[in-house]
Amino acid sequence: MNKVKLADIAEVISGLSYRRYKDESEDSYDVIVQRSIRKDGILKDFEKVRLVKPKSRYFTKSGDILMKMPYPYDVVCVSQENLVVSDRIAIIRVNKNFNPSFIAHLLSNAHVKKQLHELGSTERIPHTSLKEIKELKLIIPDRKTQDKCAELLDLINEKIVADRAMIQYDRNLKEGILNEIWEGGMDV
Repeated sequence: MNKVKLADIAEVISGLSYRRYKDESEDSYDVIVQRSIRKDGILKDFEKVRLVKPKSRYFTKSGDILMKMPYPYDVVCVSQENLVVSDRIAIIRVNKNFNPSFIAHLLSNAHVKKQLHELGSTERIPHTSLKEIKELKLIIPDRKTQDKCAELLDLINEKIVADRAMIQYDRNLKEGILNEIWEGGMDV
């Protein structure tokens, strides 16, 4: 296991401050905003925005890691290409010797969040900077171990997402039954 700084294994850049590039006469793009990055590595709910064509570095590539810069520093590994990344989101592009999914899981770990807390601001809503993200120290195993761990952790995340969906379904079912009883439309 090697202890490395994130800056030594990845390029770390900021997303686009897209509000400056809005233009009604140009093309429409799906933009990743803060709400697009969810817990457990989920990426959805983009904003459709008409922009002057952004530079290529602001478009996602498969394997990019995105990290919210305000707390809670949620992280996602991207498989979709050509989405525009907005500001206050760090784009992390790891070297080819590293598994992006594994690094994304590592960046969502409590040890990393603790480092960010120690490095971060003391404001009411904690946030981090690109400089602080680049300084993160990670303990990384060999590539074969990264690949195995990433596969296992991805499966666990999929199970968590499915379990949450089932819980939400059960809550909705319960609420529906109670509403039917309340409205007098159901005999028990």
